[in-house]
Amino acid sequence: MNAPRIAIGKVIADVSSSTLRFYRQIGVEAVTMPSRWNVRVTPTRPHIPPTQRGPAPAQPPPWDRALLARIKERIEAFDLAVGAINLPVSGNILMGLPGRDADIEAIGTCLRVAGELGIPVAAYNFTALRPSEGYGSLDGQGRGGADLRDYDAARVPDQSPVEGVGRHDAEAMWARLEYFLQAVVPMAEAAGVRIAVHPNDPPVPVFRGVAQPLSDLAGLRRLLAAVDSPYNCLFMDTGVITELGEDAAAAIREFGPRIATVHFRNVRVLEPRYRYVETFHDEGDADLLECMRAFHEVGYEGMLDPDHTPRLSGDGLDMRQGFALAVGQMIALRRAVT
Repeated sequence: MNAPRIAIGKVIADVSSSTLRFYRQIGVEAVTMPSRWNVRVTPTRPHIPPTQRGPAPAQPPPWDRALLARIKERIEAFDLAVGAINLPVSGNILMGLPGRDADIEAIGTCLRVAGELGIPVAAYNFTALRPSEGYGSLDGQGRGGADLRDYDAARVPDQSPVEGVGRHDAEAMWARLEYFLQAVVPMAEAAGVRIAVHPNDPPVPVFRGVAQPLSDLAGLRRLLAAVDSPYNCLFMDTGVITELGEDAAAAIREFGPRIATVHFRNVRVLEPRYRYVETFHDEGDADLLECMRAFHEVGYEGMLDPDHTPRLSGDGLDMRQGFALAVGQMIALRRAVT
């Protein structure tokens, strides 16, 4: 399909007919595609993410063009567009270790394949150690008894370094990120694929001795200035911006042309950066109607993905009921501003 300029999107972990039919039926128009062939229904992420116990993984092999073409064709056969693909970034790159140049070359191959297949965005994270230990489940504490997810940094009073990871200050992380950008952005330009980095989430500035360079708006500004190219972009997350205590709509208006893809979600903030609850779209601190209006005003072209959702009664691990509600709300918000 030809997706609308602002498309309702969803990351998927499989290309089963059940998954593709369901998301198209509820109004999803474009997806972040998987890079592996998988026709078993697979939840995209657990309700509570796992704790990282050691260094980030090795760089996987470059994408196989024929395989990605097969996956893309399968998705398009269900009247869904492909709006993005997730790009893995290795521990060698994140930590500046021997082997990072070879891993960057592998990323370059991935970008060339994506460009040849017309995949417009490659999304990635630059998070050496995610602070996942602070997540918890507020079972039955949401509206009507829905299960919510919250984050509280106080759940991790022990901030000793993780074995095999160690301590890494902000300038060390920035040196590695800028090295990565200087190498990869020209590859993205040549391939015609925008690379889009997600803010560090949760956005605590340092976790177990590892700095998070993209944990505030100043970091996002520095990233865009490091290599000033329309192919060096942001993966905007209205939830993370709100977690910071910032105005998500104002951030959209500031970064507009450099936003390549979006997580469109809401949170209730109890302490900026350190304590918040993930909510239904209509209950959090972000004004998502104003955010939708801002995306329209800046001429944004790409996906809005609900990313997370509260777990409704009767929902399985894939939380389809919750996503159906979120997508319906997003369609209504889009209609209200266009």
